Amino acid sequence: MGHGEGRVRAVGARPECEATMQRSEGHRPVLSSEQVRRTRRSREALVDEGVLVVPPGRTGVPSLIETSWRRCVGEGVPVDPDHIPYRPTDDVSPALARAAAPVLDRLRDSFADVPVAMVLSDETGRIVVRHAEERRQRTAMDRASAIEGSDFSEQAVGTNGLGTVLVERRPVLVRGPEHYNPRLDNLTCAGTPIVEPWTGRMLGSFSLACALRDVHPLMTVMTSDIGRQIEERLLDEAGERRRRLVRSYLAVDGAADGAFVVDEETVLANRQGLVHTGPDLHPLLWRHLVEHAPHRRTRMTVPLPDGSRDALVEPIREGARTAFSVRLLPERHIERVHAPPAPRPLPAPLHHVPDVDRELQAALRHGEHVAVAGAAGTGKRTVATRVLRRQGAAAPIVVDPAQEVGWRSVVDAALAGGHAVLVRRVHLLGPDDVAHLAALVEAAPNTPVALTLDADGAAPAVLGLVRRLATVVRLPSLAQSRGQLPGLVRAVLADLPEPERATRLAPATWDLLAAWPWPGDVAELRTTVVALARRARGGVVAPADLPAELRAGTRSSGLLERAERDAVVAALRDAGGNRSHAARALGIGRTTLYRKLREFGLD
Repeated sequence: MGHGEGRVRAVGARPECEATMQRSEGHRPVLSSEQVRRTRRSREALVDEGVLVVPPGRTGVPSLIETSWRRCVGEGVPVDPDHIPYRPTDDVSPALARAAAPVLDRLRDSFADVPVAMVLSDETGRIVVRHAEERRQRTAMDRASAIEGSDFSEQAVGTNGLGTVLVERRPVLVRGPEHYNPRLDNLTCAGTPIVEPWTGRMLGSFSLACALRDVHPLMTVMTSDIGRQIEERLLDEAGERRRRLVRSYLAVDGAADGAFVVDEETVLANRQGLVHTGPDLHPLLWRHLVEHAPHRRTRMTVPLPDGSRDALVEPIREGARTAFSVRLLPERHIERVHAPPAPRPLPAPLHHVPDVDRELQAALRHGEHVAVAGAAGTGKRTVATRVLRRQGAAAPIVVDPAQEVGWRSVVDAALAGGHAVLVRRVHLLGPDDVAHLAALVEAAPNTPVALTLDADGAAPAVLGLVRRLATVVRLPSLAQSRGQLPGLVRAVLADLPEPERATRLAPATWDLLAAWPWPGDVAELRTTVVALARRARGGVVAPADLPAELRAGTRSSGLLERAERDAVVAALRDAGGNRSHAARALGIGRTTLYRKLREFGLD
């Protein structure tokens, strides 16, 4: 790195690390002119001719670089985009910012006269800090659009020393044309991951970047050393509170089944608990524990990303703050006398809540018609359509009697022709209409029919006729099944085409989704997730990508709102759950009561 290399060597790299770096890398950090030309030709051939034309291992570049190139080509990353996505850095993780600032500020003097830049990204690959004190290097970084706020994820700019580190979760050296984007051809970047020491969660990446001709043999070692300094600061920042959590974790680490220690910011898992981890585990588990906070060791059901489990939950007191120890209990297995038959592929679930799915599957196994009941926005039409498709009806005829005057003749003609029928909003019909519908359905017993209704809004006589015609399966609101939110989000993403299907959510984004009350229920969640995925196009959805009201989180309720909620709860209890009677007791209409129930998460 030119005349400043003596000052840089004093940053903290150990003298014995140079030989170690050369052994681990297996190639010199400096490319010859011929290597530059060959590398550029290999990259262009792979991009122009496709991953299937160029055999693996024949590109002449390190395997990690070739793997990243192939990943970028396969995902359709633009080679030289017109612009690099930008997002302001006003939402940087406070823990990462606090830990990195003193380390990088201390090193700025050491790099003051050296043509090298220090770059820090968050977990999405967005550059959040860039220090380039030497004018020539600062100009080179500006030309490459490597500025604070630029998205340097692999999905945005391809192979590079920040985004590829996040994908590979290990140190990466990218030299000149080994970058996927030609804008970066004149740079060499050594990157290393920044990992939260007590959870292993990826917080971001750090990179040293310099011109191709200014590469120093210890560049990779120095990068890793600086990354470890930032991680040490993270551990120091955690202080005594984190050490107490670690001690609590050590007490459950030897549990035979999965075990966790959870506080407001962290979840620690033992080896058996790792199978349940993911970015959605913490918001899902923490919110449930806070809402049902036990005062002593208690057996309770806890939500996990892969389903609910029984567990022993014990509070851990830390002054005014609380954490929880969670020990999963063994799942009960039914012993079989005979060996089970070979497993068959399971069909996709009809609903994201296991208990509801089992009801729907049982009705289909017994050849019953299904009436899907629930409040507005709970996904009744979607579930009813899935039920009919499972019965072999790819395109059912949908009838809404409330909006179609001649609906009887439509249903009659469809059933006579053997076409599956979905009849919506049956609760708005009168008893005579429902009786006529039942007669039409009974006259075509082998034709798939499904109904949707709001059972609470149906007259007793109508509901009785519906129950004679079909098995009624109630769909819970999202507020009632909040533990299933991660699975529902993944199901929505799975139904989308590529690249939207590959969209991921940052941990902080999961926190905000879990905190939102979802007044529009499942329909609102589905619309939100689809919109986010279309914008992210396979990338990571950060908190800044959410609508403003979701970023603001749940509004706090005042005394008046809490009193109103308590009155609704008391009226329902006194009315034995009858919502019509409760509405009359409160002096409000049934529609108003339903709206209040959704607002308060009671429906």
